Amino acid sequence: MAGTAAGGLDTDLYSRQIGAFGMEAMGKLVKMKVLVCGLRGLGVEIAKNIILAGPESVCLCDDSPTEIRDLGANFYLTPKDAEEKKPRAESCLPKLAELNPYVRTEIHKGPLTPDLIKKFNLVVCTEMSRGQMIEVNEWCRSVTPAVGFVAGDTFGLVASGFVDFGDSFMCFDKDGEENKSAILEGVILHEAKEGKSLFNVHVHSEKRLPFQDGDYVTFREIQGMDPLNDLKHVGPIRVTGKYTFQMELPGDPAQYGTYKREGIVEQTKVPSPVRFSSLREMCAAPLPPGEPMLLMPDLGKFGRSEQLHFATQAVLTYRDQKGELPPLNSPAAQAECFEIAQKLNVEAKASVPVEGTATAVPVEEVDEKVVKATAAYARCSISPMAAFLGGVLAQEVVKYTGKFHPLRQWLYVDAFELIPDPIVSDTAPLSCRYDDMISIFGQGFQKTLGEVNMFLVGAGALGCEFLKSFAIMGCSCGPGKVTVTDMDRIEVSNLNRQFLFRKQHVGQPKSITAASAAREMNPAFSVEATEVRVGPETETTFNDSFWEAQTVIVNALDNVQARLYVDSRCVWYLKPLLESGTLGTKANVQVVLPHMTQSYGESQDPPEENIPLCTLKHFPHAIEHTIEWARDAFQGLFADGPQSAKSFLENPQGFFDRLPQESGGSPAAQREKLQTLKALLEAAEKALSVGGSGMAIDAGSGAAMQGCVDRAIQIFAEYFDHQIAQLIHTFPLDHVTSEGNLFWSGPKRPPTPIVYDPSDPLHADFMYNCANLLGVSMGLAPVRDKAVLVNLSKSSPVPPFVPKNAKIKVNENDNTVEGAADDDVVLEKLKGELESYAPKQPIKLNPQDFEKDDDTNFHIDFITACANLRARNYKIKEADRHKCKMISGKIIPAIATTTAMVTGLVSLELLKTIKALQQPEDKRKLEDFKNAFVNLALPIWLFSEPLPPTKTTDKEHDPIIGGPVKARPPNFTPWDRVELTIPNGTCQQLIDAVSSQFNVDVAILSVGNVCLFNSYTPNHKARLEEQVLKSWEGITKQSLPPGRKYLVVEASCTDKTDGETDVVIPSIKLNFA
Repeated sequence: MAGTAAGGLDTDLYSRQIGAFGMEAMGKLVKMKVLVCGLRGLGVEIAKNIILAGPESVCLCDDSPTEIRDLGANFYLTPKDAEEKKPRAESCLPKLAELNPYVRTEIHKGPLTPDLIKKFNLVVCTEMSRGQMIEVNEWCRSVTPAVGFVAGDTFGLVASGFVDFGDSFMCFDKDGEENKSAILEGVILHEAKEGKSLFNVHVHSEKRLPFQDGDYVTFREIQGMDPLNDLKHVGPIRVTGKYTFQMELPGDPAQYGTYKREGIVEQTKVPSPVRFSSLREMCAAPLPPGEPMLLMPDLGKFGRSEQLHFATQAVLTYRDQKGELPPLNSPAAQAECFEIAQKLNVEAKASVPVEGTATAVPVEEVDEKVVKATAAYARCSISPMAAFLGGVLAQEVVKYTGKFHPLRQWLYVDAFELIPDPIVSDTAPLSCRYDDMISIFGQGFQKTLGEVNMFLVGAGALGCEFLKSFAIMGCSCGPGKVTVTDMDRIEVSNLNRQFLFRKQHVGQPKSITAASAAREMNPAFSVEATEVRVGPETETTFNDSFWEAQTVIVNALDNVQARLYVDSRCVWYLKPLLESGTLGTKANVQVVLPHMTQSYGESQDPPEENIPLCTLKHFPHAIEHTIEWARDAFQGLFADGPQSAKSFLENPQGFFDRLPQESGGSPAAQREKLQTLKALLEAAEKALSVGGSGMAIDAGSGAAMQGCVDRAIQIFAEYFDHQIAQLIHTFPLDHVTSEGNLFWSGPKRPPTPIVYDPSDPLHADFMYNCANLLGVSMGLAPVRDKAVLVNLSKSSPVPPFVPKNAKIKVNENDNTVEGAADDDVVLEKLKGELESYAPKQPIKLNPQDFEKDDDTNFHIDFITACANLRARNYKIKEADRHKCKMISGKIIPAIATTTAMVTGLVSLELLKTIKALQQPEDKRKLEDFKNAFVNLALPIWLFSEPLPPTKTTDKEHDPIIGGPVKARPPNFTPWDRVELTIPNGTCQQLIDAVSSQFNVDVAILSVGNVCLFNSYTPNHKARLEEQVLKSWEGITKQSLPPGRKYLVVEASCTDKTDGETDVVIPSIKLNFA
C-alpha cells in the first residue's frame, strides 16, 4: 500500500463542515478508516466526498481495467488510462489523494478477505455482484463492534443504496439541529396518579414554542421547583398549544416544589439505538420493523420504491446467474429480468411476517416497464445518478460517527422521465467517453448536448460540481459554450468542498481556476470564465445578445439578491433556470421553465428574523444576542472608530458638521462617538510616543502597547461593568412595572457587573485581543506574548463607575429617547476639547475590515471573549470559538456530500430541460420535472412537480388598492409581456396603442423608477408629444446600452368603460426598431 500521510484536524480547512457536523463528530470522523470498493462513477464520487470530509484513511479497491466508457462518469480517469487498460483504483489514486493532504489515501490490490475487512471501520461496496456484497456484509457483521457497511448501485437511470451498521448502533444526534430553548412562565400540576405527576409547562409568548412531540428537555435556573434543574432528560414531552407542553415526571408532585419564577427549558439530545438487518435478510424482506413503507422520495410515484426493489433485485439475480449485468438494450435480457422479478414477488407474497423483524413488500403486479427500464440500462453509469447517490452514501459513511440518523435501510430513486419517447434507434456505442449516455439517450441527443450554451453563475462549491458534471456529460463540448462567472478568490476554507481547487490555488480567481480544472477532465469542454458580477451595473457585458444566446441558465449562488436578479433576467428573456442551494445537510432544487412554472421570485423563503435592537443593547437572553452585540462592538471599535478619527484628523470642522446627521441627531449618540474618538486619540498618542508609528514592539517589554492596554481596560470597564451597573441603577432588581409585574422577569435577565481581573483567563483574553487590535489600527506590530500584556494591564487605571440619571428603552414599542440628563453639557465640553486638539506627532489610523477566516488577526478571538463576557454578565451559557465564528461571520454550514447530491439532481433536470426544448411546447410535461427538498441528516427526500406560474386575475377587492382590479389579458403570468413596436414613438402613441389593445385609460407610464408621464401632473402634458426614448434620456441623463433598441415600460391603467376600476397589464416591451 502506498499513499499520503494523515494529519491533524485543521479548523480553518474544515470550518464550514464543523458548522454542520460539530466538533464531537469531527473528532470521531478523523479517526475513521474507510474501504471503498469499485471506482466507476458511483465509487469515485463516494471516495471524493469521503476524502474531502477528512477521515484518517481511505483505501481504494478496484483492479478492473479502465474502459473508455468509464470516463462518462469517473472524472479522474483519462483516455490514456483506457488505452493502457490501467486498473481504475490505480488510475484514480493520485488525484483522489491530493484532495485532502490530511487523509491517508491508498489502494488495495487483490481480493477482499475477512482479515482485510477487520482493518476498517466501514466498507463501501459498488460494482459488485449481490453474492459478493452479501459475503462482505456478513464479514462486517461478524466483527465486534460491527464494521459499517454501505452499498450502492446506479443502473442507468436507477439509483439504489443500502446501509447496515449492525445490531447495536447508537445514534447520538438524529437531526444535527441546534438545541432550541424557551423562557419559562409557569409550571402547573395537571394531575397526579399511579406514582406519576403530569405537569403543564407554559413558556413566554415572545415566540412560539420551538419544540415538538417526542422531544426531551432539560431545565435550568428555575426558582421554586429547584429539583427540575437537576434532571438530565425529561420526556418525551407532548405539545399542547402554541406556548405549552405537557411532561410526565415520576413520583409525588410535592417532591418537585411549587414554581415561583424564572427558568429556561431547552431541548436535549437523547441517544437512540438503531437496529439494522443484514443485506441477505433485506434483499428478501426490505421493510425495516416499525416502518409503514419503503422511503418514497418522489411524491408523484407512489409505490415506485417497492417496484424498484424487485427490478434491481431481478437485475442482480440475473448477474449472479449469468456472471454479468444484462446487455444494453437487450429485449431478451429485459424479459428474463421481468420473469425473475415476478418470481421474487410470488415469494414475497408467500412470506410470513414475524413481529419485530424486517418484512417483505409484495406488490399486486410487478410493473413490467420499471423492470425493463432498469435492465435495459443496467450497465450504464452516468454522472447525474452517480453524483446524487455518491453524495447520499458518503453522508451515510459520516453517520457512522453517530451524528445524524442513518438510512433505514434502502433508498431507491429513478429518473425514467428521461427515457426517450419514442425509443430512439441511434444508441449504438461509438467507443467514446459518452457511450453510456448514448446507450440511453442516443447519438442525436448527445450531439445536442454539445451544442448548448449555458450560463453558470457562481464557481464555488456548487459551481465546481456543475462544471465537472457538464464536462463529463459532454455539455458544450461541440459548438456550444459554458460561460461561468464568479468574482471571488479561493480561500483555504473553500478546499474542503470546492473540489476543483488545491492549496496552491489559494488567492486565485475561482471561475478561471475551476474552468481550467474542468477542461482537464474533458479537453473538448468549451468554457469561458469571467470575474464579472451579474447585476444591473454589468448589463453592457451580459447584454441582450448574451442572454438571448443562452440555452439554459444555472445558478450556483449563495445570496438571495443575486438569485432574484438572475431570475428576473430569465423571466424577461424567457430562459429556463435551474436554481439550487444548500445549508449543511439540507438542499433544495427549483426548476424554472418559461410559461410552465413559477419563477424563483414568485416563491421566496420568508425573511430571517432580526434581533430587536433593545434586546441586543440591554436585554440579551441567548448567546446569539451576545455574539451579535460583540460583532457590532468590533465594528464600532476597530472599523468605525479609526475611520471617524481619520475623518476628524483630516478635517475637524467637516467632522463636526456631519456629526449630528451621522449620529441620528441624538445627543447621547454624539457624546458616545466623541468619547470614543477622544479615548482612541489619547491611546494613539501614548503608544506612538513610545514606539513610533509602524515600529516593531519589543516582546520583552511591550512598552508602546501600554496606551493600548489602558484603553482596552477602559473598554472592558465600560462594556461589562459600567453599562451593566447603570442598567441596574436605572432598573433595580426589585423594580416593578406599571402593571405590577417584576421588571426583571421573562426575557429580561438581571445582569451582574464584572470588574476586570487579570487572573481570569476570559478577562485576559479580551484585554489581549482588544489591545492588539487597537495597536494594529495604530500601525504597531502585535504582541503575541499574552503574559506581557497581562502584566501591563495590572498597572492600568480602572475608571470608577459614576451613575447617571439616564433613560433606557425597554422594548421596541417604547418611544423613550435614550440618554443621560447631562448629555448636552458633556457633549459641548467634548467638542471644545477636540476643537482645540492638536496631535504632538502624526497619527495614522487603519480601520480594520472584519475577516473571519484569519486565525492570527485577533478578530474572532476578540468577538469570542467579548460575547462570552457579556454572556457572563447575563448568566447566559457561553459559546466556544467556533460557534462565535460561525454566527459573527454569518458562515453558512456547508459540506461536500450535500453539494454533490444536489448537483446530481440538478444535472438530471438539465437533461430533462434539454430534452423538452427539442419537443413542441404542447408535448412538454410539467410532471416530468422535479423540484426537490432534501435533508440528508434525517434523511428525507421530497421530489415534487413544480408549481405553475402565478396568474394575475380579476379581483372584486384588492387589499392594496382598496377596490376592484381587472387583469388584461385575463390570467396573465409573470412570463407574459406586451410587445409593441413604434419607431420614434411618442408617449401619446404609446398611450394610444395600450388604450386600443386593452380598452383602458393610461394614467401613468414609468420605466424602472423613472416616471415618464403622469396624467395627474399638469406639466407632464407637454411630454405627450415627446419621443419616449428622448424623454427617458432627458430625465435619466443616460443612453440605452449598445445594441438595445427597446425600453421596458410599466403602465398604470383604469377601465375605459367605467373610468374607475384599476386594470393591471403585463410589462410592455416598447421596441423602437
